[in-house]
Amino acid sequence: MWSRFKKAILTNRYISCIALSIRKNIKNVKLYLSTNKKLHRNKTTAPVIFYLGIPAHANLGDLAQGVCIRRWLKKNYDGTQVIEIETNALVNTHFSVLNKMKRIYKSADIIVFQSGYTTTDLGGYADIMHKAVMQAFPNAKMLMLPQTVFFKTEERKIETSACYNKMNNMLFLARDKVSYDIALSMFPDISVKLYPDIVTTLIGNRAYDYTRDGILFCCRDDGEKFYSDSEVDALIQRCSELCKVEKTDTTKKGKVADIVRNAEEYIDREIDKYARYKAIITDRYHGTILSLVASTPVIIIKTNDHKVTTGAQWFRGIYDDYVYVADSLDEAYELVKEVFAKSLSHKLKPFFETEYYDKLPALFKASSER
Repeated sequence: MWSRFKKAILTNRYISCIALSIRKNIKNVKLYLSTNKKLHRNKTTAPVIFYLGIPAHANLGDLAQGVCIRRWLKKNYDGTQVIEIETNALVNTHFSVLNKMKRIYKSADIIVFQSGYTTTDLGGYADIMHKAVMQAFPNAKMLMLPQTVFFKTEERKIETSACYNKMNNMLFLARDKVSYDIALSMFPDISVKLYPDIVTTLIGNRAYDYTRDGILFCCRDDGEKFYSDSEVDALIQRCSELCKVEKTDTTKKGKVADIVRNAEEYIDREIDKYARYKAIITDRYHGTILSLVASTPVIIIKTNDHKVTTGAQWFRGIYDDYVYVADSLDEAYELVKEVFAKSLSHKLKPFFETEYYDKLPALFKASSER
């Protein structure tokens, strides 16, 4: 009975649109109610940190950023109340909590934005959320954690530029040189710094003694991929003649709510998996970083934008024996053989936490007190 009813809904375009609209509104109401409960101050006078745009999907890279951001906030602002809000609780909804946030906000509070590929017009609502919050709190102390920056349309680029440049106490972090140069040109009136992705703070803090064997391909399946499935499969076939080969992705299948709720467990499991291989081949930026967390050499293949290959520049002179950028799949194959010929300790020293993120609170304070 239910299956026939469900089939009737899905095959009728008009009814299907209505059903999807009702489903979205129910979901938005639930998100509004759950977020609204969190929007209160534990102490009437103490500052609050609003952590906005928290990851709510099954991409382990974004979730790892969330884990590291929470860890960083705990380390540097211990005892400060943190209120976490999803993007869709602020925009892309008829039930925004933005007005409630405005009512409880105080001038000493801090607004921290989720890191990632979110200063862009390529999809999603993060850029729209950033601008809505900035317009509501023009004098707030704002920290935009490392961003990849790219705009396809000049109109959106100009709109974003105009909004950001009105901020009086904002520090914007760009996570690669290309994004940094774009941000400098777009945001001349705010403080812009070049900063590594926060997940790099995990590198050098774990040790694995597994007997390493094989190659793991960590490859995306979205519009950012440069090589076709058949091209990647051909490389996998060539590599399988050298050793065992497996394939994975940092976007996981399964119940999203479960993955988000148990993010640390999923991330730890992913890193542990990477630590069992002699090499990783990836077109994922966080596939690169998590490989280094596992102290596993990584060969980076191209995507359709600059994010992954330019992000690799962070590791030059620090982890040279562990990071390689391939200009072609043929070169990736040759680099695999080069990696296999090396004798490596599989022990990396920590660098990015001490050299960057332990210094970020002072940098942010200076930028927000200009």
